[in-house]
Amino acid sequence: MKGTTALLTAALSLLSAAMAAGTTQGTSITNTATLTYKDALNQNRTASSNIVTVTVRQVYVTTVTPDAAEGSIPAGRQLSTYVGGTRQYPYTLTNGGNGPDSFTLSFTQSGADDFNPGLTVYRDLDGDGNFTDEVTSPINLAADASVNLMVRATVPSGPQVGDTGVFALVATSTGDTSVTDTNNYAQLTVSADGLLGVTNTVSPGGTAVPGATLTYTVTGTVASGNPVGAVSNVVTVDGAPRSGVLITDTLSNLNFTALSSVSATNGAATALYSTDAGSTWTATNPGSGVNAVAILVEGSGSFLLAGNTVQLVYTAQVPATALAGSTVGGSAAARFDGNGDAATNELPETTTPVAVSTTVATVTGGAVGPSAFPQAGATGTYTLGGVTINRSGDTQATQTDIVAGTRVTFRQTLRNTGNASNDFTLAVSGAPSGWTCTVNTIDGSDTLGTLTNPVTVAALTDYAFAVSCAVPFSAAGSTNVALTVTATPAGGSADTTTSTVTAVTAAGLPQLGNGDGSDATAPTSTNVTVGGDPGENALFRLELLNGGPVDEAFTLSGPAGTVFSLDLDGDGVIDPGEPTVTTTAALTPGQSVNLIAAVPVAAGSATGTSAAVFTATSTLDATRTSSVTDTLRVNAVASGTFTADSSLSTIAGGTVTHAHTLTNTGNGAADYAAGPLPTTGGFAYAFSTSAAGPFTSTLGGTLAAGASTPVYVRVTAPALASGATDSQTRTVPVTLTMQDAPQPAVTLSVQDTTGVQSVVGTVNKSALLCADATCAATSAITDGKVSPGDIVQYTLQVVNSGTSTLYGALLSDTRPTSTTFVKLTGGASVLFSTDGGATWTATAPTALSGSNDFLAGLDTNGDSVIDDLDTLAPGAGFTVTFVVRVN
Repeated sequence: MKGTTALLTAALSLLSAAMAAGTTQGTSITNTATLTYKDALNQNRTASSNIVTVTVRQVYVTTVTPDAAEGSIPAGRQLSTYVGGTRQYPYTLTNGGNGPDSFTLSFTQSGADDFNPGLTVYRDLDGDGNFTDEVTSPINLAADASVNLMVRATVPSGPQVGDTGVFALVATSTGDTSVTDTNNYAQLTVSADGLLGVTNTVSPGGTAVPGATLTYTVTGTVASGNPVGAVSNVVTVDGAPRSGVLITDTLSNLNFTALSSVSATNGAATALYSTDAGSTWTATNPGSGVNAVAILVEGSGSFLLAGNTVQLVYTAQVPATALAGSTVGGSAAARFDGNGDAATNELPETTTPVAVSTTVATVTGGAVGPSAFPQAGATGTYTLGGVTINRSGDTQATQTDIVAGTRVTFRQTLRNTGNASNDFTLAVSGAPSGWTCTVNTIDGSDTLGTLTNPVTVAALTDYAFAVSCAVPFSAAGSTNVALTVTATPAGGSADTTTSTVTAVTAAGLPQLGNGDGSDATAPTSTNVTVGGDPGENALFRLELLNGGPVDEAFTLSGPAGTVFSLDLDGDGVIDPGEPTVTTTAALTPGQSVNLIAAVPVAAGSATGTSAAVFTATSTLDATRTSSVTDTLRVNAVASGTFTADSSLSTIAGGTVTHAHTLTNTGNGAADYAAGPLPTTGGFAYAFSTSAAGPFTSTLGGTLAAGASTPVYVRVTAPALASGATDSQTRTVPVTLTMQDAPQPAVTLSVQDTTGVQSVVGTVNKSALLCADATCAATSAITDGKVSPGDIVQYTLQVVNSGTSTLYGALLSDTRPTSTTFVKLTGGASVLFSTDGGATWTATAPTALSGSNDFLAGLDTNGDSVIDDLDTLAPGAGFTVTFVVRVN
């Protein structure tokens, strides 16, 4: 016959880690270098190199076994059957490459034979030896993986007995189509033997749900032209060998219910049963455990003629526990004598099993109930978190009272009553306002975790979870709070159960009071008076006790500005390292903490008392508070100002009057007193509250709170002072004594310096005309006159003309009216400011501020700021040029 090729394909996905040709293709091989070192601060550093990556190339190898050349086909691959008959040829396809590959299957029909058999290929998908899945697409195999194949060859009409058909299964890599395996020949010869074809059907067809009853009909039909007969000792029934034609059907994942009928066109039909998948047989229905049935037809010679039938009909039930997507069915096979030798030593006389399968349909359902009882019928109690919970029917309820502010948790059990793994959404509802209830995971040690919906539960298995509620303090007195727990399966109906909190009792309250630093002594509400000076803090020793049932933190409050500190050592003193606190750490039930409340006394407060109320408020529930009321006393405080120090010069024998201001900044009226100051070094002192006098050796009076009075000190210099070195600095004291208790006093003083020497700083200012804005060329101003548009350069020269150093000398100037600023320049170390000294720059400003003035100074200490640290020695100075354009 002419050679032809038929393409066949199949889908199969297998993965394997073992590779026939080495490492899996696409594998990334990476390498990273790391450098560690220390910086100048002796700290460890780590640096990683760039990542070097190589990737493995794929190799393609295709193997089909067994091998057989066209001219030397082994006897085991030379099969026979009648016209219309089918024979099966097993093959194994292996991916010998190093990566996943797809393979197309085809057939080569020999051109040197008599006919082309009809060819199809099947795979054994689940490894049970049944080849029921026809190949329809490329086969995907992981490296080194194999798949078992079965080629079914059928003799078409037309060939004569003795004709042969030769073919080969060809596998081709889709990754590299040049890689094929073609040396896999087999032969089919047309025979004249009698054959019995077997069919296996199920009703109803399609899918079936668990519990459904299916009817199976197994029929054997003798092919036209060739009768069949009995096989000697084909089966042992109840211990005795029997001869005949035998058709068996082995049940797969089914519960046998009844054998409906056995029949045969000729011969005597007997129903047989087996409980061990056909190893032993009995003619009596054992009633249970049947997993194989058969029909034995007994007769003489070739008693089943062409067209005769043998039929077995039985019913079986899909198990209630059958999982969705699983299959149930039967596999039927026949044994007969097709050539009159009463044996089955020829391959056609034992038929290939004919399987029929039904896929189990998906059933969705779920049940939720109390712990360990998802489908009601609950009894007994269990304890969780110290709470005893009683189960009854489909509900559970607490027997132990729940204390407000604590948590109550129920164990729940969900069962997936469906036959497929499914997702369930778990929820809890019915909690009163203020309650926080969640569904949680829970382990065997009652530890709760976060539950993320949906949860996946395998078919017919249980899933334990918890419903946990934070019971608010406001729930005290609540009874019979029913929580509805709902489990909703994807694609199914929800189921509910009820968990009830029977009673909620009130929680103990916190207690804030005055403390003594000892945890052994309870806080007291007895009023305590604490005094404080204005502008200072009054320190109250407090103790806070958590009287509640759970860990609680408390927010502390008191009079405005109060700062709370932890009194770690209980000594009533705010020691270094004792932290301030606005909200305490969580206190365990019965735990207390010592505190110090620093209450500020406002500066300037008058003496007196006021209530100091301190409050602790739970962070869990703002209604849980505790307060204590103490008394804050404002102390009388002596304070004042006596300003300012004065330094004046005069000629020998002359007088100067140092002007000062005395202010009572205390919180009440005060008496003041000054003098006498004895004459020393010839300098005589006298006092007055008026610059015009009279001046006396002493001074006294009364000042109300906040009141001031001038104090003048007249100093007469000695007549013989030289004026070069003679001077005197005298401390002038004034005492303020408060009139109110505890009548504190304070002595204030100023320093009055009277000198007889001259410290003189001079500024010399001159003006020139500039030829242009650069002022590179200047000329004198003739007759002191300028014209609009003229550019005038002012030169300001600062000189210390005195005999002592100048500190922080500042030069200020203002742009003359009717002029426009052009520029400023200065010598080395000269700084400028156009914002009143807030900032300084060594770069001459290009514009002035809105006030049109500037400051300049010599930065003698190089700190970029003009202040008192910058000095001008006697005779030293600096120059600034100030250029303007006449408007």
